[in-house]
Amino acid sequence: MFKNMSGIGLDIGSKKIKLVQVKQTKGGLQVVTYGSLATPYGAVETGNILEVEQVGETLAALVDKLNLQGKRVISAVSGPQVYTRNLIMPRMKLKELKAAVTYEATTFLPIPVAQAAIDVFPLRSFEDGEGKKVEIFFVAVRRQQVENLHKVCRIARLKLVTVEIEPLALNRVLQEDYKAETKAYLYIGAARSYFSVFCNQVLIYHRYLACGSSAFYPGGTFEEPSALKPRENSNNEKHNLFTKDIIAEVSRSTQYYTLENDDRIEEILLCGGGAKLEGLAEAIATKTNCQVKVADVLKRFILPGGANGSDKHALDHDFLVALGLASRGFI
Repeated sequence: MFKNMSGIGLDIGSKKIKLVQVKQTKGGLQVVTYGSLATPYGAVETGNILEVEQVGETLAALVDKLNLQGKRVISAVSGPQVYTRNLIMPRMKLKELKAAVTYEATTFLPIPVAQAAIDVFPLRSFEDGEGKKVEIFFVAVRRQQVENLHKVCRIARLKLVTVEIEPLALNRVLQEDYKAETKAYLYIGAARSYFSVFCNQVLIYHRYLACGSSAFYPGGTFEEPSALKPRENSNNEKHNLFTKDIIAEVSRSTQYYTLENDDRIEEILLCGGGAKLEGLAEAIATKTNCQVKVADVLKRFILPGGANGSDKHALDHDFLVALGLASRGFI
C-alpha cells in the first residue's frame, strides 16, 4: 500500500540547490535519493531568484542526475520579503476573511497588494465587547518570487504543486520529537537565518535575521564540521562576532514575543548548518533563560542503504528544509 507514496522537496538557496525524495514505508519515512549542486554565483540572493534561466538549467542538471524528470515537487519561499503578521478580524467564512484581509493589507504591507501572493491561517476564535473575533496568521510574499519559482521548475521539467514558507517544513520534521507547547526554531543557514515561534504546533511569529554561518565553512558549504571550532585567530574573531550578533537578535526576538503575546518560549531548537557552532547553544540559553537544544533532524528518517557518515552529515546540516517539504502529506 505504500509503494507509490513519495514526495520530493526542493530547496533553492543562495549557495546550493537541493532536492530530496522520501517515501512512506511500513517502517516510516525513508530517504530514497538526494543531491545538491552549487547555485550559480549571484543567481539567488536573500531568497529571490534573480537569474531564472541559470537556476533552471542548474536544477535541470540535478534532476537528470537524480532521475526525477517530470516529478511533482514542493518548494518554499524565504527571505526578508516574506511578510508575516498576526491580525484580529471579525469572525467570518474563510473566503470572506481572505478578501477582508487583502483589503486590510493595503494599510500595512510594504509592497502593493496587487504584487503580493497572500494567505491566512486562523489561529483562534474568541468573543469580546465588540462581538465575535478571530485571530489569524497573515503571510505575504512578492508574487514575482512565486512565479520565478514556477518558471525554474518548468525549465527543469518538474511540476511545482505547492509553495509554502520554510518554518512549516522545519516544524513538520521536528514537531513530534520536541513537544513543548511554545517552542522556537532558530534556523542558521549559510547566508540567512530566521527565528520562528510555534504555539501548539501553529506558527504565530516569524522573523528574518540577516546573518549566516558560511564564513565558518570552506567554500561556504557545510561539509567540514571541524570548521565550526574557532581554532585560528581570524576564525575566532568571526566566531565571536557572529555569536554576539545572533545572540542579540534572538534575545530581541524572544523579548518581543513575550511582550506581544504574554507567553514565554519554553524551548529553542537550533537547526541548519550553523546549529552546532561551538558554544552557541549554551550562550543563547544563558542570555534568554530558555532551554536550548540542537535539533536531531534525522531521528525520524530511514536513510538509504549504505549511507555513510558524510551522507548523514550532509542530510543533517544541509537538507532539513528539503526533507520537511518532501514530507508534506506524510507527517
